[in-house]
Amino acid sequence: RCQLESCRTSSSLGGVQAWTYAYSKGSNLQWHEARQWCQKHFVDMVSIKNKEEAEYLDSFLPHNPTYYWIGVQKVAAKWTWVDTSKPVPVEAQRWASEEPDSLAGQDCVELYIKRAKDSARWNNEKCSKLKEAVCYTASCTQESCSAHGECEEAVGNFTCKCHPGFLGLHCKEAVACKALTDPRQGSHHCVHPNGPNRFNSSCRFHCELGFRLVGVSQLACQGDGQWNHPVPQCEGIMNCSHPISTFSYNSTCEFFCDDGYELAGQNQIRCDHTGQWTAGTPACSGNMVCVDPL
Repeated sequence: RCQLESCRTSSSLGGVQAWTYAYSKGSNLQWHEARQWCQKHFVDMVSIKNKEEAEYLDSFLPHNPTYYWIGVQKVAAKWTWVDTSKPVPVEAQRWASEEPDSLAGQDCVELYIKRAKDSARWNNEKCSKLKEAVCYTASCTQESCSAHGECEEAVGNFTCKCHPGFLGLHCKEAVACKALTDPRQGSHHCVHPNGPNRFNSSCRFHCELGFRLVGVSQLACQGDGQWNHPVPQCEGIMNCSHPISTFSYNSTCEFFCDDGYELAGQNQIRCDHTGQWTAGTPACSGNMVCVDPL
């Protein structure tokens, strides 16, 4: 069984954050059992980071003759916050009078509650003694993170671990890729499920008649903010020059074939003085991709 309560308290950094607590009732737990109970049902054992938190718990928790275990333990001869594994600074240690004592084996810490003397203060005890547990409760809710992130508990708070391609405090923003431009003699069309040029945007490229696409025709915006391929280019399958006027004397046309096809015929023809092309339109074996200038 446990009781729940919310409060607002100054953090150890001087800010303010909402912390919610729970405590066991009638459990009679050793220190390690008390911590396991907190981790199983809630987040972790309360570590007491400042005076305000200790004083709030003194007013909130019911009287218990054996008091309450907290998340401070002696590790390698140093009093340590077990939730962060960091030594407790001397100025943050809130020992009762004449504590901590040096008796062997008293390596765990209890919080005095509703005591005539030294209430809301610490006392070191043997970890095998039986006491109640006081815990931080979960901060994550369904609204904590968007559908693109996972809520991860922290003491008195939470963080959103974003899925690949998303960022921000609540993972609501999709990673952006550089805006794309049309290739010369071509165009592109995009679908943007998460906003213009953002993660999972897909763009397909097309070339004008008489031009072929060189490169990958469809690009996707990736989670690292880069398009998965370079922008393709449009190259003419027939490239003509007209020194006088279109398809007049001395106009020259050059022909190309797509990769994997072989040009059959002359790759360049010219309009001569008789108004005839110097050769017929060549072909690409297996597929005709050239345009007859006539």
